[in-house]
Amino acid sequence: MNGSDMMNLIDEYEARLPTYKEFQNYIWGCGQRLINNVGLDKFVFYLNAEEDKYYAEK
Repeated sequence: MNGSDMMNLIDEYEARLPTYKEFQNYIWGCGQRLINNVGLDKFVFYLNAEEDKYYAEK
């Protein structure tokens, strides 16, 4: 599997793989690579999102 085929943390959360608490612990340690993969708006949304809130593309 190459890098583009791998799920990133936000993809995993949207697939409900980590719990909300696990997700919140991990996202604060993520950096530029995740921002590059999902975009700044989506990254910031998930930094501030409550449990079971998901980003909707406009």
